[in-house]
Amino acid sequence: MSDFTSLAAEAAEWTEYAKTWSPPVPPAGATPQQIREGANRNTAKLFDTVVGRPEAGLTVTEYTVAVTESLMETETKEEVTIPVRLYRPEGTTDNATLPVYVFFHGGGYFLGSLDTEDANCRYLALQTGVAVLNVGYRHTPEHRFPAAADDAWAAFQWVASEEAAKLGLDARRVVVGGISAGATLAISVALRANEKQQKVAGLVLTVPATVHPDHFPVQLIQGGIDNSSLVQNADAPFINAARLRGFLNMYEPTPPTHAAVSPLLVDESAFRGLGSVAVHVAGRDPLRDEGLLFEQKLRAAGVATTLYTYAGLPHAFMSHPTLPSTAVWRSRMWEDVKRIAGQ
Repeated sequence: MSDFTSLAAEAAEWTEYAKTWSPPVPPAGATPQQIREGANRNTAKLFDTVVGRPEAGLTVTEYTVAVTESLMETETKEEVTIPVRLYRPEGTTDNATLPVYVFFHGGGYFLGSLDTEDANCRYLALQTGVAVLNVGYRHTPEHRFPAAADDAWAAFQWVASEEAAKLGLDARRVVVGGISAGATLAISVALRANEKQQKVAGLVLTVPATVHPDHFPVQLIQGGIDNSSLVQNADAPFINAARLRGFLNMYEPTPPTHAAVSPLLVDESAFRGLGSVAVHVAGRDPLRDEGLLFEQKLRAAGVATTLYTYAGLPHAFMSHPTLPSTAVWRSRMWEDVKRIAGQ
C-alpha cells in the first residue's frame, strides 16, 4: 500500500503567489456557456500577455476533423466535425516528415479551447521541432460522454490519414498528451490504439484524472480513503471535491468505470507494449494519488515511465505562468515530447 500524504504540504511559492491571487467569481446568474466563454477568454489573454504568442518560425493552420460514425462509441450516430490547429515549425525541407504531438487541453471537459492553449502550443512546437496538433474537442454541458473521447480518437486517426501525410506528418511517431481531463483523453487514445494494434510512440500526462471518485481503489492507499488525496486535498484550490463532482456530473460518464474515464481500473495487460510515458503530478491535488497509482500500474505492465512530482502545488498550477514551477514543468514537458518523439 502507498502513502503519498507528505506531498500535500503547501509549497512556499504557492503561499506567496496566493497573497496576490484570488479565484475568479462568475457573474451572478451566468449560464454555463457564459462562464466557459469568460474563463476561456481570460486564460487566453493571460498566456498571450505573460508567455507571449510567437509568430516567427511557425506555420499555423486551421483544419477540421470529421468525427464519423465509425469512430464513435455513442449511440447517437450524428456525424460532426471538430476544429484542430496544427503548428509546424519552419526550417525543415518541403518533403521532410515530422513527428506529431497530439495535445488535449484540460478543463474538466467543460473549459478550454484552441485559443487557451495557443501560446503554449506555439512554444512547444518551436522548442521541440515537433508538429503540434491542438484539438478542439466538444465540451459539456452540450456534449456528454463519450463525445470528448470520440473526438480525441478521431483526431488521432486524422494524423494517420492521407491528408495529414501530405502535410508532412509522420504517423509512425505520434506522441499523445494533455492536461487533467485532456490527459485522460490521451490515455483513452493510447488504450484504443493498443487494442487495434496501431500504437502511439508514448504519452505526456500532466495531472491526469484516472479514476472516477466513486470507484477510487481505496485498498491501494495506506489508511484507506481518509488518507487519500481525495480527502486530504478536498478543499484545495482549482479542483476541490465539489468542483470535481460538478465536472463529472456534467460529463455523465456511463459507466463511470469505462476505460476512457477510469483507466486506473483497466487490467495492466492492456498497457503492455505502450511507448514511454511521462507523468506530472501535483502534490496538493485531489487527483494526486490516482496519478501516482497510474504510473505504478504502467511500470508493473513493463512500460518505461518518467515521474515528476510538484510537492505542495495545486492541480492547475501550470495555468499560472508566473509561478517558478510552471517554468520547470514547461521545460520538462518540452523535453518529454522531444525524447519520446525521437527528436
